[in-house]
Amino acid sequence: MKVKDFEDAINRMDTRIVLDEVKLSKGHVRRFYGHIGTTLIMWKENGTGHTCILHTISPEEVNQNTHDGVTESCYAPEQKYDIKFEII
Repeated sequence: MKVKDFEDAINRMDTRIVLDEVKLSKGHVRRFYGHIGTTLIMWKENGTGHTCILHTISPEEVNQNTHDGVTESCYAPEQKYDIKFEII
């Protein structure tokens, strides 16, 4: 999916979500990152949502090369943030 597809779907989901970062692969979204307060949200290329609460992360799980210093393994699936893309 393209960045615009993700942005539109996320904005329809909850207007409080702040979009932070997108990682692309050959022009398509590989990971899309956002947050609401201290809840970090990550969407994978297929639209599945994952969350991570910042205050639950140990110092060992922090890495400077990741979204807000949080490694992907800290995220847990969260169906309420899954994106259902409309196919036209």
